[in-house]
Amino acid sequence: MDQTGETLLKQTADQPSALPLTSYAVLGLLTQGAASGYDLIKRAQAGIAYFFWSPSRSQIYAELTRLFAGGWVSEQAVEQERRPDKRIYTLTVGGEAALRAWLREPLPTDDHRVLLLKLFFGGYSTRADLIAQVQHARRQAQATLDGYSRLEQEHLEHGGDFYSYLTLQ
Repeated sequence: MDQTGETLLKQTADQPSALPLTSYAVLGLLTQGAASGYDLIKRAQAGIAYFFWSPSRSQIYAELTRLFAGGWVSEQAVEQERRPDKRIYTLTVGGEAALRAWLREPLPTDDHRVLLLKLFFGGYSTRADLIAQVQHARRQAQATLDGYSRLEQEHLEHGGDFYSYLTLQ
């Protein structure tokens, strides 16, 4: 591995959450192979759009610009005869390391979409890390359910507004 790759791996290991969630989605989509921005939109629509993100063209290209500037993806210009030239993006060693580091991180919130995204790209994680992610999400969900149960019990014991109870249900 060259010096740049080693530096990126170290930076990624030190700061795995340095990127926004949409960047990790793009990195994950690039694990399926090199792609243009248009290809990535199609991949997202065929997979992660159902539970996480249906990107706009501007979002994809903004993420690719960010990822290229950070060294997480490489790009190659491809000439086309009847269309404008396009750029093909490939995941770098540093990009793959960033994705793997993010997949190991504990879930930051009870947002189930993050868990689903991590599971979708679970082939770049370990079984133990995935199990830990699911167990963490289950504990968070149980804590939320316990809180709702307490609120319901308080409502039933002390009465309360119909609409707040309806919202709770």
